[in-house]
Amino acid sequence: MRRRMAGVLWLSLALLAGQPDAEAANFSDEPSWLRIKPLLFGDRPVRDDSDAVLELFVSAQAEDASVVPVMVRTRLAQTAQRYISRIWLIVDENPSPFGVQFELTPLSGRADIETRVRMESSSPIRAVAELNDGSLWMSAKLVIGAGGCSAPVSRSATAQNLGRMKLRVEDQFAEPGEPVLAQLNVMHPQFSGMASNVRMDPHYVRQVDVYYGQQRILRANVDFTISENPVFRFYFQPQAEGELRAEAVDSTELRFEEVLRYTPKQ
Repeated sequence: MRRRMAGVLWLSLALLAGQPDAEAANFSDEPSWLRIKPLLFGDRPVRDDSDAVLELFVSAQAEDASVVPVMVRTRLAQTAQRYISRIWLIVDENPSPFGVQFELTPLSGRADIETRVRMESSSPIRAVAELNDGSLWMSAKLVIGAGGCSAPVSRSATAQNLGRMKLRVEDQFAEPGEPVLAQLNVMHPQFSGMASNVRMDPHYVRQVDVYYGQQRILRANVDFTISENPVFRFYFQPQAEGELRAEAVDSTELRFEEVLRYTPKQ
């Protein structure tokens, strides 16, 4: 598990060190995308000149196709006047291309997101952001990898650990008024129904909600494209001391909760 948790952190460090990421392209004419797009967005235009809104960072070659770190970096401050309200992660060639839809608010402070996905075959990975004015913006990159959805389930995916969650705050010394980086880990097998060593129906976390106090700051609508033992890194903007609370529900309606008390720097 530690090796897999380190994947997201490795990606962050590699990018900060100036390592190359996957080559950017819009892939707007890919046949799979032309089938997926109307299912998710109807006939709404999806702009691919997204540099002013967001950028997707992934490695061009997946080291492990069952655990592919994905980072979305956004260019907008989350304000009441203009903010990113949703981000989709899509893997075109997966059995279920829909990976996750994040719902965000100005309380996020910053809409940057990190997680990990599975890839069954080489594919464009897409991040699509919806602004509060309804406009859609896309960043897409090609990643080479295979076999991630049918990979064997690891030993950590046991009933004993099912639903165990951990919340932690990364920016313990963030200045007052600044967005604070947090991470949520959920122990869950995320069965795809395709694993070579397990015969059972798909079983995966389907929704995660994160609250600060009584206000929801993040919702993730999830599919089994998200890797085993999901990890989500996100921001929130605390105005006072309070509880950071995560609630998760899986596809069998099992529910899990974790709470962390947080005191902002004065």
